[in-house]
Amino acid sequence: MALALPVLRDRAAGWRRRRERAWAAAIAPRLVAEVAGAPPVGGRRAERAVFTSTAVLVVTVTGPGRRYVVKVPWTAEGEAGLRRQARVLTTLRADPRLSHLRPVLPRCLGQGEADGRRYWVEEALPGTPADNAMLRRTRRSALLRSATRVIRDLHHGTGEPTPVDDAAIEAWVGAPLRRLAAFAATRPGHRPLLDAVRRTRRELVAALAGRTVRTSWIHGDFWPGNLLAGRPRADVTGVVDWDRAGARELPLHDLLHLHVFARRLTRGDELGDVVVHALRRGLGEALAVPDAEAAGWLDGIPPRSAVLLYWLRHIQLFIDSEGDHDSPRWLRGNVERVLVNI
Repeated sequence: MALALPVLRDRAAGWRRRRERAWAAAIAPRLVAEVAGAPPVGGRRAERAVFTSTAVLVVTVTGPGRRYVVKVPWTAEGEAGLRRQARVLTTLRADPRLSHLRPVLPRCLGQGEADGRRYWVEEALPGTPADNAMLRRTRRSALLRSATRVIRDLHHGTGEPTPVDDAAIEAWVGAPLRRLAAFAATRPGHRPLLDAVRRTRRELVAALAGRTVRTSWIHGDFWPGNLLAGRPRADVTGVVDWDRAGARELPLHDLLHLHVFARRLTRGDELGDVVVHALRRGLGEALAVPDAEAAGWLDGIPPRSAVLLYWLRHIQLFIDSEGDHDSPRWLRGNVERVLVNI
């Protein structure tokens, strides 16, 4: 039931936006032709037009022997995300250490403006969304193994030893906890929540200060919904939506996010449920993976501290985003629930 309400909301939003989808489907083949620097080609057509949860209208276009994706942001947040993704992908595709990863990275062909709206055109990657494959027991394990290999290649290719100095503590602990404290101060009975914020800071500073850890580029939202997979094998054929990516970050964020959201898809748990379970019973039990495998993702950081770091980054990224900051259900289930259990 936890997954049903978002699905119904997405469907309702799709029906309300029929006019926008029809406009995008009609104009997308021309936009592809303009960006590709060629006149419109007969047979190029839009296959489908859908809105994402971040209010970006995505149209898949087929041409003779090729497929494209046209993305039209419908909000300022969506446009900022696409601009950032274009910069990230340009950086990653130009990095010689990652040449073997280029086949799974989207390639932006160009951007422009149509009827007063910005748009981006990308080459479509092969495969189908992997969140559907996660629901099939026969493909789930293979998909998780393939996804782990792909993201580990990114981490290893761009990894470097990083002392956890004051700047790192501020970025990973201080800034997100200040945002969390500002949120907690607005809630009824806020004193226990603020106490939890202070305890979290003490715990994380004690666990991190003076360490040297490996940091790298991370995807930042590495869950099955942002992966494409082939058939019949569940090999990852593409990784999309790079607007949350970052350099000199902890690889544990991608690995935990992949398995936390795999758990969400298969069991329907909220993020907060999985995080609380991991804090109480350990990562291995919460994510249904061997303890040794889970420990291998953390680079020596204590498991409980790693879970808190992951949760803090996720909350900092999404607590002010459209659809989350004004959702009482999301705030209760993923922010307050964890705070009262720290």
